[in-house]
Amino acid sequence: MSSDSYSVIRSIVNSATKKFLATIIQVEGSAYRKEGTMMLFAENGEETGLLSGGCVEQDVLARIEMNKEVSHVIYDMRSEDDLSWGQGVGCDGSIHLLIEPITPLLQQNFSKVKELLDKGIGVSHFKVLDSDFKVTYSFFISETGEEFGENPDYPIETSRYKNKSLAKKNSCNGYIFRNDYSPSPRLVIYGAGPDVLPVVHNAKGAGFHIILADWREGLCNRKKFPLADKFIIANPKEAMDKIQLSAKDFVLIMTHNFTKDKELIDYLLFKEFKFVGLLGSKKRGERLMGANACPSWLHYPVGLSIGAEGPDEIAVSIIAQLIMVKNQVNQKVKT
Repeated sequence: MSSDSYSVIRSIVNSATKKFLATIIQVEGSAYRKEGTMMLFAENGEETGLLSGGCVEQDVLARIEMNKEVSHVIYDMRSEDDLSWGQGVGCDGSIHLLIEPITPLLQQNFSKVKELLDKGIGVSHFKVLDSDFKVTYSFFISETGEEFGENPDYPIETSRYKNKSLAKKNSCNGYIFRNDYSPSPRLVIYGAGPDVLPVVHNAKGAGFHIILADWREGLCNRKKFPLADKFIIANPKEAMDKIQLSAKDFVLIMTHNFTKDKELIDYLLFKEFKFVGLLGSKKRGERLMGANACPSWLHYPVGLSIGAEGPDEIAVSIIAQLIMVKNQVNQKVKT
């Protein structure tokens, strides 16, 4: 799930005004955003999310205002002149948009989706469309097998439909679009020094749920880090026990304290994680590791090798590496 999808879901749940949800259900060629991208348009003018680089949003809004029943729009941006769609944007692709009103029932279902995501449980959303791309059924299945929403009156073999993919139905005319919503990945940062602030800022923008831990209460608090989601005041082992780390978690060690870092490394080393990054030089990391072998998920020094200097640039290099791992980009980068 993209980093702004959760914001769209939250806006669907929290806003009381009439709203329309636009979802990219098919991309031909190249486009700024991919299948599954969502944007919410509210009658009061509020917008959440982004469908393109600003190419189509105003047109979508105008179509909604003119015709509340609009359900399917194709934007062909493959031509560099003004003959294709009228903008001459030359993006070398076309996008198919599904536009649907947020009904009270759909809002209620998205409230359940948000509740599950906040518990760390992913949800698959299946939209059953007729031949005119109008939504006839909209139902959800969680990772734990819980089903809710408008189930069709005929069986659907959900396992055959891939995430973010539009496919024809087997049983009759029409289509099914599947969109998987994943919980925000947890980023645990141990250390609350001033250089952590830009890391928190950038990580929040990248869609991470941030848990900040430190042994110093005067540094680890909402006044200093307003974007962090949770604060833990404890020494390393106690903090990690409280957080209940899992193999899906991202961890950054940023204490600038060799003893604390050593305690953390010794605690984490024989567990499994998505990513653990250690701030500091390679030589310092080797001293902390001692004779222990380095697992594939442990990175030191943390951050992509882009010649970063100063807290802001280093934060960018760190978050870029986290995004690369989060999005499972198979790219060999010197770190």
